[in-house]
Amino acid sequence: MLARVDGNIRRIFWPTQEPELADAGRAGEVVIAQGRLFVATLLALPGVITWVRSPHNLQGPIGIALALVATGVGFPILRRAHRGEGGNYLGLSSVVLDVTLVTLYQLLLVLGGDVDSALHSRITFTLYALAITVSALRYNGRLVRIAGVLAVGEYLGLIAWANATGRVYDALGHRIPGSGLRSQVEYSIILLIATALAAVIVDRAQVLRLSGIRDPLTRLANRGYFHERAHEELARTARNSRPSTIAMLDIDHFKAVNDSHGHAAGDLVLVSFASVLRSTLRASDLLARLGGEEFALLLPETSLEHARVTLDAIRATLRETHVVLANGKTVQVTFSAGIAVWPEDGTGVLRLLQVADDRLLAGKRGGRDTVVAIG
Repeated sequence: MLARVDGNIRRIFWPTQEPELADAGRAGEVVIAQGRLFVATLLALPGVITWVRSPHNLQGPIGIALALVATGVGFPILRRAHRGEGGNYLGLSSVVLDVTLVTLYQLLLVLGGDVDSALHSRITFTLYALAITVSALRYNGRLVRIAGVLAVGEYLGLIAWANATGRVYDALGHRIPGSGLRSQVEYSIILLIATALAAVIVDRAQVLRLSGIRDPLTRLANRGYFHERAHEELARTARNSRPSTIAMLDIDHFKAVNDSHGHAAGDLVLVSFASVLRSTLRASDLLARLGGEEFALLLPETSLEHARVTLDAIRATLRETHVVLANGKTVQVTFSAGIAVWPEDGTGVLRLLQVADDRLLAGKRGGRDTVVAIG
């Protein structure tokens, strides 16, 4: 009971990240990076207008300076996002950047003596909420929660510092209205509500996305998602001029398991086989169930020989693994595989799959429980 409660609490505050959502997160990061540059340009315009109308008003030059900083940092982030580099680290650094730039704007206003604008600016409060909300585009519930906690923490920390240093009093010694921590709790609650809403949005989006790209039995990627990701990975392979391999895997004598022990036993074999593969492969490898007992595997930046060694190691692991069926009987699982390498065997996904499948068939004709890497 306690373990279940603990698991539910963890899912609420620190949800598990599914590797299949990485591509959607990268696409979202590109959109956010483009939006960051657009927002920075828009915010520079009122800064220029304010500076021209009121040269002594600090909001103008501070806004322009931070817009330039956001633009200068934003272009490298956009380039990395387009290349798919950085992963979650890029997302985390972007979250910290977006939230901290807003806090830095407020801090500079406080240091310049314009505490009232820092505390009651609708623009800065809106930017905090925007930074939290757009984090949902990364398909990463953890980053959404980090954005919300960071925004509230930095905002309340700034208010506490301003109170501790006496900067919330005017020249006559009167406290500026709404400058106390209690007065700012309302804003903090609104930011936390925005965080909760963004978290719900991303959590629901993840469920919908996964339902469309996962095989419901093995929880591996399905055929459609494999083709989609494989095209992207091979394009990245071409840019980096590094070999990548695609393998076709087929469980040996699977029909005999179904005929002798029933389809429930066959399902158990499929799940066990998928579990062994998933636990052995790298996080960057793409594994999918194409249908029945047939699986496909993409090994990015992997040579033909390295791929063969990897699959042979999996075969050795499976030989020591026995699937225990519901009736108490055990089944030993073996598989045959064919491997094709980019670019020697082809440059397109369909061509590489065809070559790998031909080599798989050759392995099955040759006695099964083997890996064929050369046609």
